[in-house]
Amino acid sequence: MKSKAFLSKLLLGLSALLMAAAATVASASDWRYYESKPYGFSMLVPTGVRLVEREWGGNWGGLSGREGDVLFYAQAKLGAKETNEDIEQYALRTIGISAAAWTKIDQGQNVRGFERYATFKANLGSKLYYGMYGVGKKGNYLLYLETTPYMP
Repeated sequence: MKSKAFLSKLLLGLSALLMAAAATVASASDWRYYESKPYGFSMLVPTGVRLVEREWGGNWGGLSGREGDVLFYAQAKLGAKETNEDIEQYALRTIGISAAAWTKIDQGQNVRGFERYATFKANLGSKLYYGMYGVGKKGNYLLYLETTPYMP
């Protein structure tokens, strides 16, 4: 149950932090619904944020955007389900951070539409990264964000 709660929080957090600067707290009216049917994504994003959709190669496609110090990427490869190893190798090539830098913080099965998923965290210099991949009934998903660590 703990991993279900964590994944729910991470997915909501990735959506909420999608483009929100760490120092900004937005009211509900500052968010809008965004949907990308070709890539199988829908989420709330800050009003005014520009998201760019593109093909990433190897049948992966998705969207990216920036708000302040937060960069967000959401990618999908719809259709046949990839192995965890294949998705992880794709993620390492795409994000450009070595496997040794990532720490797995959660994994599980049959949560929020994902048959299986894993979440990771990495610190590199002044940057903090969170990543998540999952496999669902429509295909494969990779979400990750880059930000700066919160310093109170």
